[in-house]
Amino acid sequence: MSFDEKAAAFINEAKRIAKVVASAERIYVFTHIDADGISSGSIAYETARRLSIPVEIKFLKKLDDEATRLIREKTDGLVWMNDLGSGYISRFTGMNMVIADHHQPEPETPIAVDNGRVVLAESTIHHLNAHLFGIEGSTEICSSTTSYFISRSVSRKNIDLAPIAIVGAVGDLQDSRQGKLTGMNRLVLEDAASEGLLQVVRDGRFYGKETRGMTKLLEYSVDPPIPGISNEPGSAERLLQSLRINYRSNGREMTWYEIGPEERRKVMSYIVERMIAERIPANEINSVVGESYLIVANGGGTNGMPKDAKEFATLLNACGRYEHYDVGMGICLGDREQSLVNALKLLENHRKNVANTIRLVREGGLEPMRHIQFFHVRDRAPDSIIGTIAGILMKSKDVDASRSIVGFAYSDGKVKVSARGNAELVSRGLNLSEAVRLAAEQVGGVGGGHSIAAGATIDVGKETEFLSSLDNAIEGQMSRGSGSVT
Repeated sequence: MSFDEKAAAFINEAKRIAKVVASAERIYVFTHIDADGISSGSIAYETARRLSIPVEIKFLKKLDDEATRLIREKTDGLVWMNDLGSGYISRFTGMNMVIADHHQPEPETPIAVDNGRVVLAESTIHHLNAHLFGIEGSTEICSSTTSYFISRSVSRKNIDLAPIAIVGAVGDLQDSRQGKLTGMNRLVLEDAASEGLLQVVRDGRFYGKETRGMTKLLEYSVDPPIPGISNEPGSAERLLQSLRINYRSNGREMTWYEIGPEERRKVMSYIVERMIAERIPANEINSVVGESYLIVANGGGTNGMPKDAKEFATLLNACGRYEHYDVGMGICLGDREQSLVNALKLLENHRKNVANTIRLVREGGLEPMRHIQFFHVRDRAPDSIIGTIAGILMKSKDVDASRSIVGFAYSDGKVKVSARGNAELVSRGLNLSEAVRLAAEQVGGVGGGHSIAAGATIDVGKETEFLSSLDNAIEGQMSRGSGSVT
């Protein structure tokens, strides 16, 4: 089946589910806490509000027993799940529910085909998940773009929510592999661009282009890393001087957008030439230079509000990591006053925590196993940033890229697990979603996610057993793939 055929089938299912949403008497929105979850939940909430349907929203860090109980109590309306649910759908048998998710579905979930449409055998659950249509959920669609297709099918007026869906996709790193959004995400991007809500520009894909001075922007870039510049004190300043770029004004360093297009081209040309000279693969070059998405609607780029979707997503992540979910949703839905002020404060705190935790992990080092390397911060860092730390380290030159990274942190009497791989490992057979889920279940926990990134919650004291099970599971995957990690 071609992509166009898959996309058409997916959109037809979104239209069917949109009718279910529009006919609801009450809607309970449950969503995850990261940028994709906050964006997705905001789209669902606003869709219900515009339909004048009574709506409540609840943000969930994880889908544990307590969250499951809370969800199952909502029997007097439609439950709309965002960015979670697919991996444990059997917990909700018989509920009146919409699931808009992009994580790999629970393997045991019964699947049926009805007139060419892939559906759940459990008819009361309306499940919109790209994996059911042969679309890759980790690179071609996220939860916020999934929810957007439902919202747009409810009313074309909801096309103005497309930029928020794009923020969720970028926050979920869906553009990192090819340096641009693809698949179903691309269709949402086209909606936003065609309405003049967003601009697509080819540019450096660094974080901090609106907020960091030039030397810090380049030196601190780890996603993507810049050869010879990232984590090399003084190297960025020497580069800018050698390129004769004036990056100071009125006693301060200018930002990326302030130095001007010609200066930006000089920097990008140097970086690309350096990467080619070092024979860095094309896909890694795409992670440095590619598409950037600038939001021009709702005050983007004014009064401290980011216009770059990557920076917008980072702002939402900061809100989610520190449990100020209402602040993140407020920004998504247009509050450019108090919500923005609060979010910027959270972001500054988030940056400090990330920097301190990376320093902590590097000082302690990563402990290697056959196919994984791991760290445990215990209670010395917020559990909400462990995935961020694992992702940053996985892309740094300080770790063994042939082994996945696993991070642990104490969380509400349990242990939070975050695992990250890379595209090379996935191409060789790695599926962290499956491996983490199996390893977690073997120690009485829960887990899941994507092939390249996954997470779990397990009991304290079960870490060693979990690691052993995970290492064995990955070994099996790699031996079935094109090779094995040495």
